[in-house]
Amino acid sequence: MFNLLRFLYYLYRKPINWLGLYFRRYFNFIAPNKVNLIRHRIILSDFPSFNQITICEGAGIVEIGERCSFGYKLGGFHRGGSIELQARNKEARIKIGNNISTNNNIMLCAANYIEIGDNTMIGQYVTIMDHEAHGINPNERKKVGVIGKIIIGQNVWLGNNVTILKNSEIGDNTIVATGAVVSGKYPADVIIGGIPAKIIKNL
Repeated sequence: MFNLLRFLYYLYRKPINWLGLYFRRYFNFIAPNKVNLIRHRIILSDFPSFNQITICEGAGIVEIGERCSFGYKLGGFHRGGSIELQARNKEARIKIGNNISTNNNIMLCAANYIEIGDNTMIGQYVTIMDHEAHGINPNERKKVGVIGKIIIGQNVWLGNNVTILKNSEIGDNTIVATGAVVSGKYPADVIIGGIPAKIIKNL
């Protein structure tokens, strides 16, 4: 009897898992991004796993590599949140490498170019912006400020609540500690943290 029940469990588990996968794909990604998918503003190497609503906004291009996963049900603050990938204008591009995994509620906002290398892990409430949202000059506060770019290397680990600002570069394998504000260029194989982020130690 036990063997029969176990056989039936494994027989029906796979179709149920597939249904759940397609359900999440549709409601967490396809439905919110119908327009940009139709207009070919989203380039997918394969179909990533979308465990939280993921919205690609703007007139630019969002490119997502193979075996990527967005959101994590057990990562905290999962319900009611979303992931936003904003390539704001036609010239903007967000390039996400292969095997990227993120926690919940992250935002990437590009007015020019953001690149994330393969095998990078991104914690929750991470913000990555390649430009100043408003000008520094008091008379230009309603305009977009300085626009730069951001390059994040391979196998980087971004902790929770990290903010990465324009013209930042992070080398391969580097760890960015929770709550850090990153502005500038940092080498590979180090741990950085603080406001502004500084090298804490070598790996």
